[in-house]
Amino acid sequence: MSIKKRILAVAAASALGAMAAVPAMAFENEFHGSYTLKYFLSNYEQGGGGIILPSANTATTGTGVSGNTTANLKTNNYFEQRARLFYTAKANDDLKLVTGFEIDSVWGDRAQGNTYRNSGAALESDAVNLETKWVYLQFKIPSTPTTVIAGVQPFKDNLKGIFADFDAAGVVTSTKMDNATVVAGYFRGYDGAFGGSLTTNSSTGTNVNGTTNGVAKSGILGNQDLNIGALEFKYALSKDANIGLDYYVYEDGRNTNLNTTASPVTASDLLVHVFGLYGDAKVGPVTLSGFAAYQGGVIRSINGSADSAYLNSLAYNVAAKAAVGPGSLHSALLFTSGNSSNPGKHLTGWVGTTQTQGATSNGSAVWNSTGGNGTCSYNESGMMLLNRNALSQGTTSDYGIAYNTGNGTNPVNAQGMYLYTLGYDLSVTPKAYVNTNVGFLWTAHNNSLKPKDLNTNAQNSSNFQGTEINVETGYKMYDNLTAKFQAAYVILGGYYKNSAYKAGNSGAATDPDNPYTARVVLSYAF
Repeated sequence: MSIKKRILAVAAASALGAMAAVPAMAFENEFHGSYTLKYFLSNYEQGGGGIILPSANTATTGTGVSGNTTANLKTNNYFEQRARLFYTAKANDDLKLVTGFEIDSVWGDRAQGNTYRNSGAALESDAVNLETKWVYLQFKIPSTPTTVIAGVQPFKDNLKGIFADFDAAGVVTSTKMDNATVVAGYFRGYDGAFGGSLTTNSSTGTNVNGTTNGVAKSGILGNQDLNIGALEFKYALSKDANIGLDYYVYEDGRNTNLNTTASPVTASDLLVHVFGLYGDAKVGPVTLSGFAAYQGGVIRSINGSADSAYLNSLAYNVAAKAAVGPGSLHSALLFTSGNSSNPGKHLTGWVGTTQTQGATSNGSAVWNSTGGNGTCSYNESGMMLLNRNALSQGTTSDYGIAYNTGNGTNPVNAQGMYLYTLGYDLSVTPKAYVNTNVGFLWTAHNNSLKPKDLNTNAQNSSNFQGTEINVETGYKMYDNLTAKFQAAYVILGGYYKNSAYKAGNSGAATDPDNPYTARVVLSYAF
């Protein structure tokens, strides 16, 4: 053997020895994500989120659409995009770190030094707008049937999301024992010691405690917070039938009071208990599901004194889906209870979780003052405009007539709802589909949110908010890329009769414009 060959042989043997000395590690790096681009033509959607159509008694939706100027609206047209990027560091099947990031923007919004969250698509871009969506550790406790997820993570209740559907920081355990699964979770939505509870001097931008740091503390950490707890029990009766019992608690104790006479209504020190019973089953060709839920709780110091308001609200749902012809037919009904006018100290409106980042402003808490950035949803409906349905949105334009499941703007004026939907999903070819839906929305109770007929200055007698007809058709251009067209039109009901003026705040009263939307979508997943 030549000297050169001997040197190569020794090097190869040394390398193999080094590899053998290092413990084997099956570490996996997983990357995936999605990109959605939408072009909108709509008279109410404006590249943000909130209530599509307020009542005539509501000054604004929070999106610039006034209750008295919802006639002869011009058509908005805009492009919106969202990219989501996910990275998972997987040590083995029982241990992994999951991270998720998001980039949202509307074409032409802001760029360079003027950027903020959900921006960066103006000329020359150069924006800092990468958002953290998820960062959590998932692991199985050795020698136990329990898996733990700790960190910023997604969570959705078993009531189809009508109470809680959010991303939040918390700890959730899941334990599987034969046919039973037990889930226990805790989330801290807000810590009252941080910036959300600070009062700011508007002239100087300085917090009242003398700091200028946006995350300065104004109290004791872990003392006055918004906390959410969950306890879920699910049992598989068979491979085709499940039943479950849930308990959730929602407690906001950020040291502020509810004032029903304030504008907007202020609220905190809120305690809500949720009990739910749910089930699903496949019976022949039909899949059935549904739930019934009860809320009890208390809002302390409701009128600025020591008085408390007590909560007793209900919700239920029934749904069915069956294969019919080349597609599937589905139908569902959702009910949430609401408050009557002047409910006093007995509230019956359904309460869903809501973002309330600005917990205090000059000493008063603002609770869901414009319909709130909902952290609850009802995706089963298939609606695009009648209710907040994250499945039909997918970008930051997230509007709905019933924007939250209480169908109101705070715990006192939640109207509740009846929402009935019927749809058919058709598979035209392996690459093409057409989905059609129709929905009908009513308020469950009359209260101060109901619009007035401006001719008579009296509230309309009808509780019917409107009928939505929509369609989505899609074609799979590649395995990972789908082109879609979405369109929806809402025929407003008698609830809104004569609640708008033809021009500004003068002239003859008329019905508000019927909401519509048309969207062209590119959806890429990898």
